[in-house]
Amino acid sequence: MKKQLFTLCLLAVLAVVSSSCKKEYDDNSLAPLDLAFAPIPVTVTNASFFERYYIVVATAPSGAFSINFSIPADKGKIKEISRVAVGGSGLNNVQVGAPTVLYNYNGLTGSSAGATPIPGNGSNTVTFSSTLAAYTTYRTRVGTGVAPTSPTVSVTPQSPNQIEFYFLITLEDGTTIIPPRVLVRVV
Repeated sequence: MKKQLFTLCLLAVLAVVSSSCKKEYDDNSLAPLDLAFAPIPVTVTNASFFERYYIVVATAPSGAFSINFSIPADKGKIKEISRVAVGGSGLNNVQVGAPTVLYNYNGLTGSSAGATPIPGNGSNTVTFSSTLAAYTTYRTRVGTGVAPTSPTVSVTPQSPNQIEFYFLITLEDGTTIIPPRVLVRVV
């Protein structure tokens, strides 16, 4: 009986102690989601759709597309798009410190190709432009393992072909930003 009484008292004390440890959230905190937002948000101003990620539409077979990035005016000015990568491993290839070799979409041809930066215009916006034909050339250069999506219209409308693009944006003060991936939907 004493053991049961001791266990009951111990549980009561634990219940009181655990319920008294609550964090106070004030108006200046988004907790517990305070780390879920980027310090410098990047938006795609010409997105046709937003389905968890921004989606820009390109018309097959060689359609041109552009992706217009924008940051808030008070966060600085965009110097350049330093790297562009494509495909499932694109996030690894776009990060600072990743090797500047074959997998850069905006790189030169050859096995030791470096990234060719896309210059900004001295404002808080920058535009990346390409075509599905250029994407096909890229796929041929690096092989289909890195960029598996075909730049053709999908036979199943419920499962469209979408090309994943990853970007490394550099601001004039040297800050680098990797925005969420942008999908180019082939229609």
